[in-house]
Amino acid sequence: MAVIACAGIGGVAVGAMPVVSDPQVATVATTVDPATLYNSAQQKFAAGDVTGGLEAIKQALAIIPVDPDALALQAIWSDQADDAATSRAALNRLGGVNPALATAARNIIDGVAAAAQIVPDTSPKTVAGRAAIVVLGYGLNRDGKMAPELVKRVTAGKSQAEATTTLPIVVTGGVPKAGITEAAAMKKWLVSNGVDAARITEEGKSGSTVANAQNTAEILRAQGISNIVLVTSPNHIRRGAADFAAVGLKTVATVTTDTELAKYSKPLIRDQQKGIRLEATRTAKIPATRQLGLPLPQDLPDTGPGLIVEFGSKLLETLLGTGSSAAN
Repeated sequence: MAVIACAGIGGVAVGAMPVVSDPQVATVATTVDPATLYNSAQQKFAAGDVTGGLEAIKQALAIIPVDPDALALQAIWSDQADDAATSRAALNRLGGVNPALATAARNIIDGVAAAAQIVPDTSPKTVAGRAAIVVLGYGLNRDGKMAPELVKRVTAGKSQAEATTTLPIVVTGGVPKAGITEAAAMKKWLVSNGVDAARITEEGKSGSTVANAQNTAEILRAQGISNIVLVTSPNHIRRGAADFAAVGLKTVATVTTDTELAKYSKPLIRDQQKGIRLEATRTAKIPATRQLGLPLPQDLPDTGPGLIVEFGSKLLETLLGTGSSAAN
C-alpha cells in the first residue's frame, strides 16, 4: 500500500493517508485546527508556560511547516528556552518563507538579550554616528500638567540633548488630558528650557509602550535612522528597549531617571525575560490569536511524499493574509 502526505487546515487532518486500490474515495479524518494549536501556544506563552507553548507550536508546524508566525514564535521562544539549535533552525526556515519576519524575529531575540543586560543609570552618553534621542511618555495629570516622573524623564532627555547636540529628539506619548498629549507637554517643556524646537518631533498618538515603538519607528525610518538613545524610568527601560528592537530600532545607549535606581541594578536572568519577550512579539505584530478554520487552498499540487514542504505560494498567501505586519 502506498502512502502520501496530506495537509490538514481548517479541521482537515494532516499526516500519512493510505492510497486504496479500489475506486472508492478514502475518508480523511478531522483533527485539531492548527489555529487552535497556535492560539493555545500564545495563551501558554502569555502565562509563562514556555515548554507548553513550544509543544503546541511544534504540533501546529507539523500541520503547516510554512506558517511564518508559528516559525517566528518557535524561534523566539526556543531562544527563551535556551534551545539554540531549534531557534536557529526555525529562523533558517522562516528566512526562506518570510525574510522580513525572520529579521523581526532575530531583532527580538537579540533585542531581548541586550535589553536584559541594561543597568539603568542617569548619566548622558556620548554617541557616535547617526541616532535619535527618544523620550518615552508618562501619564499626565487630569489638568494636562506633567506628573513628577514625566518631569524627571524629560529632564533626563534635556541632559542627553545637551550632551549630543546634533541628535534629533522624538518625544512620544498620547492619551491627552485637558487637550494636551504627553508628547506636546514634553516638547513645550524642552523648548521652554532651551532646547531648539527644530530638533523635536512629537509622536502624540500612542497610548502604550508598544505603540510608542511602532509609531516612533515610522517617524525615524523616514529619516533613515535605526539607532536610538532611549530615555525613560528604570522600571521601564528594559521593556522599552525590547519593544523598540522588535520594530528595528537598536538602543545604543540609555538614560534613566533616578526613581528606585538601585532596585533595577542587576541584569535580568533568563526566566525574568519572559515578559519583555512576550511584549516584543506583540510590538512586532505577530498575532496573539489566529482565526479558526483557515481554508485549504483548492489548487495544491498533486505530489507524493513530502507534499507539505512543497505547498508553496498559495498556502503562504493564505497564511500571510492572517496578519503578520512584518511581512508587509
